[in-house]
Amino acid sequence: MRRTMGISLILLVAICVVQAHGRQIPKATGAMKKHVTEQATFVLYIPEGWKASEGDQGNFKTLFVSDPSGRYGVAMFYGVSPTGKDVPALASLFANRIRNQFPTLNISKAMVSKDGRRVVFDGVYTDAQNRRREFRCWISGGDGSFQYQSIETPEGQLAGARQLLLTILSNIQIMKGAFQARSGPARAPMAQVRLQDGSATFRIPQDWKYQGLGRGAFVANDSTGFFSFIVASAEAITPQLGVRVPNVLVSPQLSPHRALEAFATRQGIASGFQFLQVIPRQDINQQLRQGYTAGPAAAEEFVYTFNTRGRRCKAFSFGISFGSRLNTNWSLWHMTVGAPAEQFDAFVPNFVTMFESYKINDQFAQNYIAQGMARLRQMQKETAALIARNSQEIRQMMQAAYDERQRSMDYIDYQRSNYIRGNSDWVSSMEGGTIYHSDRWGTQNTATGEYYGGQPYNYFNYTGKNPKYNEQMEEINNRALYEKYKSKLP
Repeated sequence: MRRTMGISLILLVAICVVQAHGRQIPKATGAMKKHVTEQATFVLYIPEGWKASEGDQGNFKTLFVSDPSGRYGVAMFYGVSPTGKDVPALASLFANRIRNQFPTLNISKAMVSKDGRRVVFDGVYTDAQNRRREFRCWISGGDGSFQYQSIETPEGQLAGARQLLLTILSNIQIMKGAFQARSGPARAPMAQVRLQDGSATFRIPQDWKYQGLGRGAFVANDSTGFFSFIVASAEAITPQLGVRVPNVLVSPQLSPHRALEAFATRQGIASGFQFLQVIPRQDINQQLRQGYTAGPAAAEEFVYTFNTRGRRCKAFSFGISFGSRLNTNWSLWHMTVGAPAEQFDAFVPNFVTMFESYKINDQFAQNYIAQGMARLRQMQKETAALIARNSQEIRQMMQAAYDERQRSMDYIDYQRSNYIRGNSDWVSSMEGGTIYHSDRWGTQNTATGEYYGGQPYNYFNYTGKNPKYNEQMEEINNRALYEKYKSKLP
């Protein structure tokens, strides 16, 4: 059952303030025109002459729409909630700020859904120019993000302007990919892989492909080729040898990070290397001096960015540079994971799983790999700590659902329209999946047309009890139910 909230728990973010003059109700003077905001975050349809502007408030984006005179407005805020899934707590967080700005604020009606995920309230306040303003707000959240929507007019004109303002609000679309927020790193389902020669086993995401490169070596990639897990080696000769061999690097022995840069650049695989961290592994170097007697050797771990196929990527490598006593040749062995720069940190937990899973028969080399994982583990801890310490910087704007495929966008549009118009849909299992549709006035059986009006059956009071049978119906409030019964929805 929906219940009334205290005023202090329903105030959120900032009310869309527009100037009030006169009492003429706005009307669209012509066809609604498509408008794309400056940063291409929002696409909407507005009447000729109306203005739309987007803003950036650090952890959420804002959109303000107003008529030419600035008397009538629509607002939409969408972003990461600093209180996580607790919508009432988020409302309480901003309550004092708004009351400080508008001490005369008076909430005339306020409702919150029984699951605490959406709030609707009406209010009146006096602006800085001593003009009375009337508004209605909708707030939804509960999954780590929030959405704030409002329509606003001079006092007494909200009812007359409601249809036009709701039409504008309900047709606002957020561009796919405009917001990329992560409340936590994604975990990919893994598959166990064994190289054809049996020299190594490892785990990679189930949809990745790999190619063996010889004993213990391979390249594994996702379908785009930008996410990768590589174990490989490369050979070089030194100038002292006095020869030139096609496609072979001629260079003095280099440290592991410079060696990887030299090989990748020569082969045309990558360019524009920028090393963010280079950490010599003195503990492993000491073991190398005791166990590797063929020449000088050095181990490093390093984090870096680079360009490949027109995109900036980020990678972590654990590498060992092996030299020779005669100083005629040297080699690099490395273990590398990489991804697009903006997605690398979120994928680190998966990279850790891959590193841990790599097993080869050479116990000596395997010990070095195990120690090389230490830094990658530390990166995971640092990323998690940074998220906890400053979520606004890490997560930026918006929930990841708006970066999903179109099915997700359809469901979100369905939710938003229901919130704005005060509708909900319920599934009757006893009637074979029949849909009951409730609105502000009552509830209707969409299969038979039977209608049940009055307070027990309107949107704010209806709890889902079947009017005909002794059954508690299930509300369509998640994507799985929406997609299952989409064809039956009104």
